[in-house]
Amino acid sequence: MDRLLKDLNEAQKEAVLSVEGPVMAIAGAGSGKTRVLTRRIAHLIDNVGVPKDNILAITFTNKAADEMKTRIASLLSMSTYRMWISTFHSMCARILREHIEHLGYTKNFQIIDDDDVTQMIKIVMKSLNLDVKTIKPNKLKPHILNLKSAPETIESYGEPLATYLHKVFPLYQKKLKENNLVDFEDLLVLTIRLLEEQPQVRKHYQQQFQYLLVDEFQDTNNLQYDLIRLLSDEKGNVFIVGDEDQSIYAFRGANIDNIRKFNNDYKNVKTVLLEKNYRSTNTILKAANQVISENKNRIEKTLHSTRGDGEKIRYFKGYSARDEVEYIADTIEKLHREGYAYEDMAILYRANSTSRMFEEGFMHKRLPYKVIGNTSFFKRKEIKDIVAYLRLVVNEHDDYSFRRIVNEPRRGIGATTVEKLANYCDNEGFSHYEAIEKTTLPVSGAPAKKLKAFKNMIETLQKRLGQVDFNVFLDDLLDLTGYKKALENDERGDVRYENIQELKTMLKETENTYATTDKETLLTYVLEDIALKSQEDEKIDSDAVSLMTLHAAKGLEFPVVFIAALEQGMFPLYRSLESSKDLEEERRLMYVGLTRAQQRLFLTNAKRRQLYGESVANPDSMFLKAIDPTLMKLEGLNREHADNEVRYTRDYNRTKRIRARRESLNSYTEKDLNKGDKIVHKAFGEGVVVSVARDQCVIAFSKEHGLKTLMKNHPAIVKKEE
Repeated sequence: MDRLLKDLNEAQKEAVLSVEGPVMAIAGAGSGKTRVLTRRIAHLIDNVGVPKDNILAITFTNKAADEMKTRIASLLSMSTYRMWISTFHSMCARILREHIEHLGYTKNFQIIDDDDVTQMIKIVMKSLNLDVKTIKPNKLKPHILNLKSAPETIESYGEPLATYLHKVFPLYQKKLKENNLVDFEDLLVLTIRLLEEQPQVRKHYQQQFQYLLVDEFQDTNNLQYDLIRLLSDEKGNVFIVGDEDQSIYAFRGANIDNIRKFNNDYKNVKTVLLEKNYRSTNTILKAANQVISENKNRIEKTLHSTRGDGEKIRYFKGYSARDEVEYIADTIEKLHREGYAYEDMAILYRANSTSRMFEEGFMHKRLPYKVIGNTSFFKRKEIKDIVAYLRLVVNEHDDYSFRRIVNEPRRGIGATTVEKLANYCDNEGFSHYEAIEKTTLPVSGAPAKKLKAFKNMIETLQKRLGQVDFNVFLDDLLDLTGYKKALENDERGDVRYENIQELKTMLKETENTYATTDKETLLTYVLEDIALKSQEDEKIDSDAVSLMTLHAAKGLEFPVVFIAALEQGMFPLYRSLESSKDLEEERRLMYVGLTRAQQRLFLTNAKRRQLYGESVANPDSMFLKAIDPTLMKLEGLNREHADNEVRYTRDYNRTKRIRARRESLNSYTEKDLNKGDKIVHKAFGEGVVVSVARDQCVIAFSKEHGLKTLMKNHPAIVKKEE
């Protein structure tokens, strides 16, 4: 036991050793939560005597799951092969692979990714003669996925969306099942349905999973929360690690209230605060604590560092966005000369569009950079094409894959032929593949011959799959399909071919990992792995400065971090200023950005910048004003006047005093908005305050704008004097 606990602090030890009943570890940024999770699993196996198959650990990325497996294997000198350490989606895929027949699917189902869903919706819309321009498939997609878990909400949609959803949703569901396909939302929804409808299956997994551990609990959505509830038995041995202050994925469906819900649904929850930070300096953490402390209804914690105070935060303000880019580029060059690698540095921003000015500036200065969030390896066209061929080899009734590659590369099977085939199949109930041999097929002549040649080619590949190893099989596929020859005439053919060759590595790794020698089963596992990983960005190892949004930075850390465009409207976004809930999410995003920095932190903005073709002058971000100026060294326009730091500190202290005074009042003062007050809004015109609650108010404007719920201190609101 000493070996597992010796380098843990007291709070971490408590989290590791509290094994019975529900436990909630509130883990601040950089507090060693992965260490706690892996040590807890090792403790359960090595000291408590829990078999490794009786532990379920869930995290949010395959990378995090692999890291946990590697650490546990090292701690216990044991194989973590097939341990239940995975993402939610991987766990569900594994459960469904064993039991999905209860739901009317077969075990060789295939998983389609986000891009495939869009294409499938487009196919369904065309089959229904719906105009894909009036409402685009991509706009329908989130609503269709939401309806999977709440089909009754379809009645709440307005027109024309409701008409489209009423037609497209049931047919989309029907097409998926007919083709033995599931999307990512299905992985969760079908697993919940399986556990609810099949008591024996639910009991089996409740008995198997004696201990459950869930990482990044603040990022769970309602379906994921329901899954945990269904898998945990009456003992409630559930250990969650989360941090409300890092909940930044509401737009993906993450429900920050799940942490509070956990406290209500499980009895006698033990709470452990992990507040010791091993990543950042105290100066950085003080700034982060000050920013996030302005959010209400959070579990209080204060991060403190083991790394000393470190250097002051640099706050640079330029006259223009160009000045801001120049300052960051020059600072990066200086830091590189001092010994920092380019990959040690990251520039974070709120909106993707902000990257353009840095890309242009860095190209001009020949600074190496990488934009995190580029197209994933698994979403590249050539990979998706070959995966579609592999899917069809495994499941010849997969109409979606059939349609993707029946004329890829071009083999003279045009869109008209495919549409005739699809309409015939819809009417007769055949799959595209089996319909090719039917005498009643409304396709004749050269197109019919080409369809039969395509079918013969797939049959040849099916035979070859069982005869040769995967490397040879992939080469045969490229030759037989004509794909390799087509790449020879592609200007990027060499790169695309190298990408396809990388699939051989995956195929070989799978062949070495699984005990079975059945090639079809192995290929099914490979396709499942590809589908699950297609949701994650490819890994980039080059020595270059990272450019990324603050959302993309979650889970990462860098010795040097720049947070750019810190202006009101840029960050926080304008639209968040009218909702306290949205503003708190923006504040959590700032907290995440600040705590990515290990040693050096730079905050930057500009007096003026070009935005959507116009020159605008935004005020400094409110997040800057939340940070004690004594923690910062001011640069750029901030240093134009000798007394600037004094004034900045005075303004900061005055803001703090006003905020404290307002929060201490039991009633509103004459300067606050009260019910009945008349106001003027910059965009909505004159209005009357209808009601006031805490920091929000409801204002009635003209009929054109109606009722609006706004922040009381919204800069666009001016109270009219009587």
